[in-house]
Amino acid sequence: MQGLKSLCVLASAISMYCHGAERVSLFNDTQKIAPTLQQKQSTFGDDSNQNYLLTLKTFAAQYTGHTLTFHQSQVGQTKQSHTITQKYQNIPIWNHDLVVLTDENGAVEQVYGDLIINVAKDIPTLAPVSEAQLSATLDSVISQFTSERPRIFRRSSAEEVIYIDAHGKARHAAKLTFFTDFKSGPFKPQRILAFVDLITNELISQSDVLQRVVYEGGSGPSGNDKVSRPDYQQEDYVSYPPKTFVVAMETDAQQTNCLFDAKNVETRNYNHGTAQVNMPYSYNCSDSTRNDYKEYHGARSALNDAHHHGQTASLMFEAYLGHKPYFNKKIIQNVHYGLNMDQAFYENGEVYFGDGDYLFYPMVSLDVVAHEIAHGFTEEYGSNTPKSMLTGQARAINEAFSDMAGEAAEFFYSGANDWKSNHETFRLDDALRYFKTPTLDGNSIDHVEDYDDSVTSHHGAGVFNKAFYYLTTADLDNETSPWNTKYAFILFANANKNCWTSNSTYLTGADCVMRQTHTVTDQLTQDGVKKQDGSNWQATDLQNHVRKAFAQVGIGLKVDRGLESELGFDRQFLAFDFKNLTRRDGQQVSASNSEGWQWQWNFGDGSAQSSAFEPTHNYTTAGEYNVELTAIAPSGQSDTFMLPIEVFDDYCPAQGINHSKYYLSSVSLNSYKNDSTSSNYSDYSHDVVEVKDGKALNVTLTAAPHPDTQDKTKNFYVWLDKDNDGLFHKTEELALFGSSKTQLTGEISLSGELNQSYRLRTMVSFGLVKSACGDMSWGEVEDYTVKLIENTDPVDLRISTNQGVNQISFENNTVDARVKRWHWKFGDGTTSSEKSPIHQYAQSGNYAVELKAYDRFNKVIGSWNKQVQFNTTITARFTPRKSGSTVYVDTNQSVIPKGSTIQWQFGDGVTSSVRDTQHTYQADGEYTITLTINHADGTQSTTETVKIGETSFTPDVSYTVSEQADGTFKVSFSNTTTKPDNASRYPDVTLEWNFGDGSTLTQTGDFGQDTEHTYQAAGNFSASLTISYDKPIWDDWGSRVTGTKNMLLELKSTQPVEYCTAVGLTDYEHISNVTFNQDGPFSNAQQPGVVNPNNPIKLYATQNNTYRIEAGYAGNEAFAENYHIWIDLNGDGQFGDGDWRNNKSELLVMDFDQTNQDYGKGYVEGEFSIPSNKLSQPVTTTRMRILQYYGFSRVNSIDPCSDYSSAATSGSGEIEDYLVEIYKN
Repeated sequence: MQGLKSLCVLASAISMYCHGAERVSLFNDTQKIAPTLQQKQSTFGDDSNQNYLLTLKTFAAQYTGHTLTFHQSQVGQTKQSHTITQKYQNIPIWNHDLVVLTDENGAVEQVYGDLIINVAKDIPTLAPVSEAQLSATLDSVISQFTSERPRIFRRSSAEEVIYIDAHGKARHAAKLTFFTDFKSGPFKPQRILAFVDLITNELISQSDVLQRVVYEGGSGPSGNDKVSRPDYQQEDYVSYPPKTFVVAMETDAQQTNCLFDAKNVETRNYNHGTAQVNMPYSYNCSDSTRNDYKEYHGARSALNDAHHHGQTASLMFEAYLGHKPYFNKKIIQNVHYGLNMDQAFYENGEVYFGDGDYLFYPMVSLDVVAHEIAHGFTEEYGSNTPKSMLTGQARAINEAFSDMAGEAAEFFYSGANDWKSNHETFRLDDALRYFKTPTLDGNSIDHVEDYDDSVTSHHGAGVFNKAFYYLTTADLDNETSPWNTKYAFILFANANKNCWTSNSTYLTGADCVMRQTHTVTDQLTQDGVKKQDGSNWQATDLQNHVRKAFAQVGIGLKVDRGLESELGFDRQFLAFDFKNLTRRDGQQVSASNSEGWQWQWNFGDGSAQSSAFEPTHNYTTAGEYNVELTAIAPSGQSDTFMLPIEVFDDYCPAQGINHSKYYLSSVSLNSYKNDSTSSNYSDYSHDVVEVKDGKALNVTLTAAPHPDTQDKTKNFYVWLDKDNDGLFHKTEELALFGSSKTQLTGEISLSGELNQSYRLRTMVSFGLVKSACGDMSWGEVEDYTVKLIENTDPVDLRISTNQGVNQISFENNTVDARVKRWHWKFGDGTTSSEKSPIHQYAQSGNYAVELKAYDRFNKVIGSWNKQVQFNTTITARFTPRKSGSTVYVDTNQSVIPKGSTIQWQFGDGVTSSVRDTQHTYQADGEYTITLTINHADGTQSTTETVKIGETSFTPDVSYTVSEQADGTFKVSFSNTTTKPDNASRYPDVTLEWNFGDGSTLTQTGDFGQDTEHTYQAAGNFSASLTISYDKPIWDDWGSRVTGTKNMLLELKSTQPVEYCTAVGLTDYEHISNVTFNQDGPFSNAQQPGVVNPNNPIKLYATQNNTYRIEAGYAGNEAFAENYHIWIDLNGDGQFGDGDWRNNKSELLVMDFDQTNQDYGKGYVEGEFSIPSNKLSQPVTTTRMRILQYYGFSRVNSIDPCSDYSSAATSGSGEIEDYLVEIYKN
């Protein structure tokens, strides 16, 4: 409504991660690092982009160890794109490349990506990393995969990087990549991208980054049971693009063979396997080029269609962009990959196509093939500047571009589009995804406000897909649109190449697209596409079209040139206050300076148009309307902006389908309390609860204590329509959320227009809820009303101070939404506008601190004053690192107050005032290094001694323990020590073993001699190996070198195996029965304990084992269920050696029963193999655990120790244990 003020929701709990590494964003603020930079003046003459890049480089260099590497490329005839790799200590900072765009004059247009600084604060010391260490780290991660059942591994790599983790902390890490899949079905191809901290060996992150069509797969080709196509004809090769596939013909003395290796595409036949294939598919074509191989799973010939469609896609890229998709590298296609696999994916320059199963036909339709090839284009495979858009919104943009490539290939081939992604191969519906209306698939989003971290990349693609569709198909006023699929694809492809980054967002990605229109104007001119008056299209004209296209999906862009009409609105149900946001050359037109302008508003409902500057309009019915604003400048120039709006006449409906066991028994709002009984939805909005402006609204939601669910964890939600627009925005207006078995309590602070009422929606649910609207399976919804009244009380400021190390933290826990601005004075001349600042004083002393709180009228409504005592701490500490004659030192271990200076003295007369530095000694010897910290409050020094020219030596030995039947312990010591470089030719080696139980052993001869020792009883023993040897006579006169490796042996008798307790929730589904090989079916009627304590299931390590698990349900509907099978293979009483999240060696089956959304068939079946290397005995008797977990989507990990009634591992389904006998041979 007109005059409505904003309403704020404040949460009282704040979490914070504080790390040294920082981001500096230059997006839309290119001069942040160089405010005095004059773009037309530099030491490089008029080459101002070089001046800016030099400033960037200089800015980064002031931070220890930071450097930038530049790669320049041409964009069109006049513009340039500069890709910048950031490095720390010459190690690349992964996933944080910058892109700088410069215009035809060399001036900086835009900077994409964040500059990373202060890495040294997170990584104080950077130890050298060897290839061996990287290789060992890679092997360690790969080893987590090798034991599930036989696998293939290929294309592995390990690289040293700086990794910025989820909390913004810089980590010295190994970047590890490899491809893996099972050797036999069921197949699960994965491209693993993992990061391991090289300091702590912690696995920071691990993900499957394989590019797939949907979930783990894609869809099928033309020429199947769904879409019939005529046969390919040999003579159609002469057309352009060819209407048939092209082969290479090779003739020998016996016959002519046709190879699927032509026109930049090599297609291989994996014949339903996963073992590496290195040759193209070929067939005897001595008599005819016809290939009838082979009809499978409803497709006539997946090989023919894949090869033809790959060639068509490659020609499209070359025709539209001037180069092949992978530059000078050809496309490798792998068809019939895996057995009945519902997937297609891209991996390291190759594309793979499964034959489909329940969801898809063989997945080789033109749009699917082009989609997968486009992933390699996005990765810039074959170029010198590869990028990986694999996380967050960047991955959604990645998927959207591949969808666009599918439509571009269709347009290139036929001149038309169906605007459906994966129509031809999707079995269950018309298409997998849609461009015009992405939400038709039931999962995709089409507006940025609908995105959150739970949206998958394929469904997040709907945002850019819809903008692409609008740009391609929208009509223009008084002009024929220059756009079609070809030009739109050229635009997005150039954005992909020139300024999309690994961490692009919807906003930055769209801005980049808008700035590439000059690449399309060149093509339009070349193709003779002109305006109606015969003039050429200009880049700014096209930018305005792009701006309007992205406005349809909620992304606001500004051309800042020419006339840009634009509208916005405030709403409350059917009533709208429209806002005029029109700009002229970047300056917004206001009512006061709009003389001579004309306005034409079309509200899209057939009502009369308005000529007002900012009209109001009342719709008569709910619905979707296309609202248009045409702005006509005094010069006569006009521009029309259209925005679709959805109009509602009431709040969105919501209800719980099953509410008898999950419902709210009471809701309390301050002193108001409402008790209620079970209902799917209740409207209590007629009860108005008054709340003082800014005061806390204390909320308590209590769940009914139903006997079946009183011990189950429930999810509670409170939404508040804070802007009174009749909508509950799913993130901004979610005021409270929590999980508990009984109750949620919290407080909300409100501030806004007085005497206005606001709708409050409360929910309790068994499952997680993403929106305040719609149906939920189990739960209840209740609506209430709160009204704001005047509050004249001053703000209750809740401030606490904490003296830290050389800083004071001011923690502000004030809860009052009337406060719109904070102003701190720290008593030393400095200020802050942060709510809870951290301040460093330059010197110890007593300081008068003042805080003022301001409301939306900029009036002081609260103040706080306090004298604080600040004391500095000075600690000099360092650890020198030595490499040859060079010593590396830094101050990261020291505590240095603000305003300090430091000095290094290296003991040879050389000094330095640089905090992190290195020094090379000119002679061997012992040197004392001194660090001195000088500050106004005092001085501190410390020293460390280094020896230059001496080498340390430690034996390399490990051991294994085997408990014997008589209670003794046999320990095998493996000595892998090798001859050191400084050993003489005849080193006179002596090995002294001390076993820690009074026994010793002396050996001579070789460095790497093993031994065994038997301990008579359990206990802790300090064992050691000491090796001594001679140096050469020329090295310190052949002195003797001695090194010792100490080992603490903890020998324990085997304890009875005890397994963790797991608790399921069987109210809605349970495991009905299971069968393994020929054993079964077994059933426990939902009872606890081992199902078959006296009748073990027989499993075999030498063959594939079959399984079938059938589910039972409370009702008639079969829900989607995840199933995991764990077996304690090594008999240690744990699943995954106690680290089930990272160690999957004992997780043998992950299966998902789903047919559509949250429904399934009611059973799963398949095969699995058992890794024999985990078995120590010919026959192993051990425990098997089966977990059933209800879910709408595939769950990669389920805790084998789950308690589904607990908030920590909540869920629904049954968990069962079985006794198994595993035969190794």
